[in-house]
Amino acid sequence: MRIHNRLQKVMLLFLACSLLLALCGCDRSQEDQSAQEQAPGRFWYESVFLDEEDVEHAFIEASGDFPKCENLPFHFHVTTSFMPEERHEELYGTPVTVHIMRYAYGSVQGEKGNIASDNEGLLVELSSTDKRMQDLIDSTDAIFHITGSYSVAGQYTAQLDYADGTPIDITIEGVFGLCINDKSLTLEQQN
Repeated sequence: MRIHNRLQKVMLLFLACSLLLALCGCDRSQEDQSAQEQAPGRFWYESVFLDEEDVEHAFIEASGDFPKCENLPFHFHVTTSFMPEERHEELYGTPVTVHIMRYAYGSVQGEKGNIASDNEGLLVELSSTDKRMQDLIDSTDAIFHITGSYSVAGQYTAQLDYADGTPIDITIEGVFGLCINDKSLTLEQQN
């Protein structure tokens, strides 16, 4: 009788744990995600990653002093897609030319008006001699820019008024890749 009661308790505990896992959204689709991507607060973005000295030089040439705000991005980059459902791993490591056209600095509002941030950025055009990369650039609906510095939220740099910004004409080179949680960079082809 005692063994039977223990066995029932173990089975009930097993069923309860199984139900808990099912309710928490545990599914097999996460198996192909990295540990960083599964972590709380995870995010990833495909971008053209740039040399820090090249970008700092462009900001100094445009504005005379850099940075104007206290926060800098983890890596200087031009985002092509934030948290894309489809990744372009076969293009990671592809060289991309970045033509810097305008500098802007000012206060921007978050999409819902709940965040105000001072940001400085560079408006850019992207191009590549690789046809597949150029096709991806051409199909991307974005204001290509480089966030230089920001007070609260770097993601709002695209909203700066570049039309009234300072014209600049500098061309630098970058590399297309993936960044996860502002920590892990992938700059090599992944096929």
